[in-house]
Amino acid sequence: MYRIVRDTLEDWYDPNIESALVVLMGSSFTLFLFLNSPDFTNPYYVFGVGVVSFAVVFAALMLITVLLKRR
Repeated sequence: MYRIVRDTLEDWYDPNIESALVVLMGSSFTLFLFLNSPDFTNPYYVFGVGVVSFAVVFAALMLITVLLKRR
């Protein structure tokens, strides 16, 4: 059962490098804009920084895994 689920997920996982680059560049620019005027007292600001940071990390990890698989 575990192998069937794992094989199915591997078949579905087909990352697109161009999409990851767009997400990484857009999120890093947004994170740069967020960090230029910090306002840690605003909960919406903290939530936005967290979400954008997560997007940057996730896009970078996706690019790294794709590049390592191609070697």
